[in-house]
Amino acid sequence: MAEVADNALAQRRPLIVSKHPHAVVASPVLVGGHLHGLVAVESSAQQESELRQQLQQLRWGCGGLEALLRREQSLDEQKTRERLMATLDMVASALAEDGFQSAAQALATDLAIRLDCDRVSIGFVRERNTHVVAVSHSAEFGERMNLIRAIGMAMDEALDQRSIMVLPVRDDETLVTRDHAALARQFGSDHVLTIPFTAGELTTGAFTFERSGDQAFDPATVELCQAVVALGSRVLEGKRLNERLLAARIKDAAQGELRKFIGPRHFGRKLAASVAMLLAVFFSFASGEHRVAANATLEGAVRRVLVAPFDGYVASAMHRAGDVVAAGDVLATLDDRDLRLEYYKWTSQRSQYAKQYQEAVAQHDRAQSSITLSQVQQADAQMNLLVEQLSRTQIAAPFAGIVVSGDLHQSLGSTVRRGQVLFEVAPLNAYRVILEVDESDITSVAAGQAGSLALTSIPGEVFPLAVTQITPVAVAREGRSYFRVEAMLARSSDRLRPGMEGVAKVEAGNRKLIWIWTHKFVDWLRLTLWSWF
Repeated sequence: MAEVADNALAQRRPLIVSKHPHAVVASPVLVGGHLHGLVAVESSAQQESELRQQLQQLRWGCGGLEALLRREQSLDEQKTRERLMATLDMVASALAEDGFQSAAQALATDLAIRLDCDRVSIGFVRERNTHVVAVSHSAEFGERMNLIRAIGMAMDEALDQRSIMVLPVRDDETLVTRDHAALARQFGSDHVLTIPFTAGELTTGAFTFERSGDQAFDPATVELCQAVVALGSRVLEGKRLNERLLAARIKDAAQGELRKFIGPRHFGRKLAASVAMLLAVFFSFASGEHRVAANATLEGAVRRVLVAPFDGYVASAMHRAGDVVAAGDVLATLDDRDLRLEYYKWTSQRSQYAKQYQEAVAQHDRAQSSITLSQVQQADAQMNLLVEQLSRTQIAAPFAGIVVSGDLHQSLGSTVRRGQVLFEVAPLNAYRVILEVDESDITSVAAGQAGSLALTSIPGEVFPLAVTQITPVAVAREGRSYFRVEAMLARSSDRLRPGMEGVAKVEAGNRKLIWIWTHKFVDWLRLTLWSWF
């Protein structure tokens, strides 16, 4: 029978198992899809028709059990609905009020009327003691009244024992009811019920119900009161918290966080706080090298500018920006045809002036000889000037280096003006670093400090540097102010090129790690507070 019963329960359907000389008929009791039990009988019948008839009779009998269970379930559901509707009706009075005090007073009075109580009191815990905040049918009451003091002590008694207190006490209960008995004796309450309520993990307050005569608090009434207190206390607690002052909210939040740290559970929060505290202590005493970071640009230590020596035309271009050149390499040439023609012109003029000078000397004409001699000297000067200009038609590199700027390949035959910049050349073995130091860090930078440079194009190599000069002029860029600081590289490399950018860090001394990480925020906070106050 046990085996057949287990199979019927597992399959949730009637079963017939016939084994000579006995048979077992089993039928589960199901109500609304929920299994409530099983009925199994042992039969001596062996015919299948007889076993099916017995199963049918067994199912009819189980139908009576199912009807009984459905009736009981319906009664329980009806009681639950009635209790829920009554609870919502009672709490609706508190929801209709805007303020905490008026909501508590309305709820206490409504509960007293609906539950046939002589008095209903509501209390909240403040500084470890319960203070009565509302009493039914009493809009105003003083805290020094004996009644209020007695109700508060009864609430404290229930809160201390964390139990529902019902007076008179049943024989099987072992609760201390001295304060409840004093309340009943002094103010004529034959039956007293106190139900504590909690908000989160802390006990927040209690409700006290008082009746006189033979109207005792039966279990159904106690259960209804528990439901009302559970819902009504949440409503009142929400209104009370919303009416707190800002200082009280901050105090309550701090106390809540402190309870989580020193109370049970919340292991993760405690672990995180401990780690943060240890890190703060460590970094407050540990020190390290304070380094000022700044954007840096690499420039040549010398930057020679090659300009057009005279007005002319571009004849040819051999190099452009980015080319590495040796000393004396021709970068470009200017057209010299006009200069040569001019030179030939003055050569012919000089010959004429020289012949006129000789004739004047032969005729002993001193005035004419002086004039022609001056004209000869003028022609010589013009010829020397043209020779000098012809020697400058080739734009040559003054030293070995790299062409930083200039490209005349697309300008062949175009005119150039005297003094126009054609090329810029920088050496490859001498560089300087230009740092853009933020104005908040400029006081930590001084000439002679060491540092390091990491370039974007060569991130795996760090170059040492030394600060040489600080320019006391700020440059505004992207909403910030920067100071120009110059530094020299301690060593060079063939991979370096003018114009490379990166990040430089200047060693500004040994400081506390906590100061290194927070000094910018602290300085910003000081300046902001100073601007406000």
